[in-house]
Amino acid sequence: MYQRSISRRRPGCIVFLLDRSDSMSRRWQDSGTLAQGAARAINDVLMELCLKAQKEHGVCRHYFDIGIFGYGTRPAAGGEGVESAFAGALAGQDLVALPDLRDNPIAVREVPSPDLGAPVTMAPVWVEPVHGYRTPMCEAMAVAGEHVYQWAQAHPGSFPPIIINITDGIVTDAPFGGASLADWAQRLTSIETEDGQALLFNVFVSPDGGAGGQMFQATSAGLPAPGPDLFQISSVLPPPMVTNASNAGHPVAAGARGFAFNADPTMLVTFLEVGTTVEVKDG
Repeated sequence: MYQRSISRRRPGCIVFLLDRSDSMSRRWQDSGTLAQGAARAINDVLMELCLKAQKEHGVCRHYFDIGIFGYGTRPAAGGEGVESAFAGALAGQDLVALPDLRDNPIAVREVPSPDLGAPVTMAPVWVEPVHGYRTPMCEAMAVAGEHVYQWAQAHPGSFPPIIINITDGIVTDAPFGGASLADWAQRLTSIETEDGQALLFNVFVSPDGGAGGQMFQATSAGLPAPGPDLFQISSVLPPPMVTNASNAGHPVAAGARGFAFNADPTMLVTFLEVGTTVEVKDG
């Protein structure tokens, strides 16, 4: 299980669930707000995925389908607000093929450099920092599950879908549809391909990021809320991600989960790199 490599014949699927509640407006070290830091980290990992898929003559190969769902921006009939976070030419789309993503950023902006006199670099932007309402995490997992299920049915031979949830709060819509957060997470991770069940990873970001921050732990002992609940719904790291974590300087114990608590900006970037790197064998 979790041994399939990524190729054009067997693409992968990565879905980001992005908390856009009002509390994401809080300051987050040197990254501005939590919303700004989270958006920047997602844009960075999307750019890396595009670069890794770019081959001869600037062709971007279809190695992944990408989804980004923001939750909590505003109230909505029947829920608290979950919607595709894509904008511009991709607005309203749910899962986007990597070549289409590469070709349709909403902007290309200068990347700040800590080194005075360093050359100016530009980077594409797909996700803007947004915040505004509550934390409907159950609904977000329900919406993601609909699209992940359809994708898995269409790609039974692929590496299982990867869902990464970035949040700073406690779920505000449980129960949703009569089910708890744990129930929705279980439904999401019960979706599978021939290579295993969908992987759900969770990152709890905080203005206190770095203070007692933990990543890829095998236990939630001693964590305050909502740490234990998010840990419990997080998938155990499969072998490829264990290798990724070790290569990134984070050797993990047996049973370690795809979970981070009190993550600072650097931890979030590392977490996304570990959780989105799958071997590509398509030449």
